[in-house]
Amino acid sequence: MEDTTTQVETETARAAFAQEFKKIKLPVLPAAVSRLIAEINRDEPDTSRLEKIIASEPQISAKVLRTINSSQFALRAQVTTIRHAISMLGLNRVRSIGLSYAMLEAIPEPDDPFFRHEAFWTDTLLRSLLARSIAQRVMPGQEDEAYTAMMLADISVPVLLTAWSEKYQPIFARWQGDVKELALLEREHVGFDHALASAWILRKWEFPEKLVSAAAAHNCDVRQLRNEGLIDTIAMPVMCASLLPSSLRPCRDRMREQIKVAKRELGLDRSLWPELHDEVRTAFGAVCEEFDLTGHLAIEVLGVLEDAANT
Repeated sequence: MEDTTTQVETETARAAFAQEFKKIKLPVLPAAVSRLIAEINRDEPDTSRLEKIIASEPQISAKVLRTINSSQFALRAQVTTIRHAISMLGLNRVRSIGLSYAMLEAIPEPDDPFFRHEAFWTDTLLRSLLARSIAQRVMPGQEDEAYTAMMLADISVPVLLTAWSEKYQPIFARWQGDVKELALLEREHVGFDHALASAWILRKWEFPEKLVSAAAAHNCDVRQLRNEGLIDTIAMPVMCASLLPSSLRPCRDRMREQIKVAKRELGLDRSLWPELHDEVRTAFGAVCEEFDLTGHLAIEVLGVLEDAANT
């Protein structure tokens, strides 16, 4: 079989995936999420329509407003409406926050002993916040898209554990006690990894292709991104952010590798990492409650990030 570790989405991997997933039943997106995606896909999203979409979903709009009024943004006056939020923070930032919370509502929580809600969303949020901070420095103006792409990159894991549990659960269970990365185990056992699965799901849900491509490539290396023409896109900061160790495996060597890659490929000076750590820690602390997280699993991985940033 063709080596699927050397391509983002090879024909062999696509064929294997299509064969396995032709009968899979995807979760249905809430109506508000579908409308939000449709608006995002417009060439020129309309602020008033976006406001109405987010406001029509009380739980999502409440979380957006609580987040915007948190210490993360340190606004002088309290924001009480989505319209005010858009005027204060801009269309892209509010859109990314709204979409993140919408996906939290849409993704199933697997009834699986090896899936830990706290760990999955802790890792997702920390990496997304880091992707945003990195992109802000190397691709200013695209930081919110990098954040959203990283938020979406691993959504297939709970979906696969729910809708394809017979084949995927043994792989996920093995990962708990294996030194190999999850993506490598997936490729070895089924010929594709969860990044390809996430891209497939996102396309079915009609997400913007820019976000889909970055999510699909988050497990790739620089050579693969260059071969796919993604080297100058948000796929680069997303790939770099995805190297942040899991809260279940806070590996210092992986953190050191992340800093090296960011320096070599993005020109991100090592001296900036203490600043990046502080940004991620502060932002995570401000929003983790909105993701139903206690925050305790983030402590060790943030400690690893801090140690690596200061040595």
